[in-house]
Amino acid sequence: MPRQIVCFQVPSLHIAVARASAPALCRRPVAVAPPTARAVLFEVSAEALAEGVCAGMPLDLARLRCPGLKIIAPQSEAVPAAHAAVLESLRYFSPIWEPIRPGHFYLDLTGTARLFGRAVDTAARMEKDVLERHHLSGVAGVATNKLVSHIAADAVVKPPDLCGVDPGAEKTFLAPQPVAALPSLHRLCGGKTPDFLEMLGELDLTTLGKVAATPPGHLELVVGPRSRLMQQWAAGFDPTPVWPAERRPSLEVSYTLAPDELDDAALLAALYGLLERLCRQLRARERLSAGVRLDVVQSDGVEFSGRAPLAAPSHWECDLYPVVEKLYFRLFHRRVRVRRVVLAAEKLAEQSRQFSLFPEQPPEENLKQQRLAAALDAVRARFGKNAVSWGSV
Repeated sequence: MPRQIVCFQVPSLHIAVARASAPALCRRPVAVAPPTARAVLFEVSAEALAEGVCAGMPLDLARLRCPGLKIIAPQSEAVPAAHAAVLESLRYFSPIWEPIRPGHFYLDLTGTARLFGRAVDTAARMEKDVLERHHLSGVAGVATNKLVSHIAADAVVKPPDLCGVDPGAEKTFLAPQPVAALPSLHRLCGGKTPDFLEMLGELDLTTLGKVAATPPGHLELVVGPRSRLMQQWAAGFDPTPVWPAERRPSLEVSYTLAPDELDDAALLAALYGLLERLCRQLRARERLSAGVRLDVVQSDGVEFSGRAPLAAPSHWECDLYPVVEKLYFRLFHRRVRVRRVVLAAEKLAEQSRQFSLFPEQPPEENLKQQRLAAALDAVRARFGKNAVSWGSV
């Protein structure tokens, strides 16, 4: 039995949420940007895109190209709520789902035909249900794997449409699509996507069909050791399963920079502020973290994510920050401004209540840092979370 994978998306979720609460924004050019003078656009509507405005463009230039452009602030609280609401609707149709990013999901409908009928019909029901219950218009791609379904939803259709690719038609469907349509293209080129696409354009490898037809040895000279993976993707082959959400509890905090930032010192300061919030929540819940995850979203929409384990489970900043700092420099190799960072504590475990007869004493400097963190927790618990903040000397 061939797999039936659905990629369901609510395009431009920030704008979709704003339009759901303010119908006057419908059918007019809209963009999302922080309320600062040197901001860059985070998301743009289809109407704004038709006027020559695109994500990552400076706000001043966007206003020159489209004088009627409506700027809205990021919906930092409404978007997570909308994401959870959409997921609640989709979970009815599939027990196996994987979140991609806010408003974007993979669902495995293999074997559900007896319950709901054909996968394409089920995807249409998903779109209708989300639209009626949450006033959010989505798109869906249906195929035998995640790669083809993602391209079908992302590059082919517009809300409220859907696209189904029959088993065996993957290569034919992908042939006219541009190479830039590959969802994980940045993995092949180390984050240097514009330069990589320019190089392929010079060699007339502009579509996935041309990449699939290139002799493997010739493609390896251009792409390197990952040429085989790229050729498999171009032919529509992707055995990756739909990974269900982790059942182990985790804690996550995020911060949107305004304006977007490039300076390492400023970004590391923002990361340390996130880490303080995260560790404070861990200590309040009496939990220890054995690993951290860092997500970086840049101004042009490119996202990077990385995980790192801890030497020992902890909830102290002095133990987590060296790991977070190394993870940051491992991920941030494109010198493009950062719009948003997300920091998560994973593999959580309960703090042991049994005292050890021979406890290991941490280094004296770590003890000082732990006492300072505990003192700051007490001050903030009494006078508010903004009672104490770090400054530069």
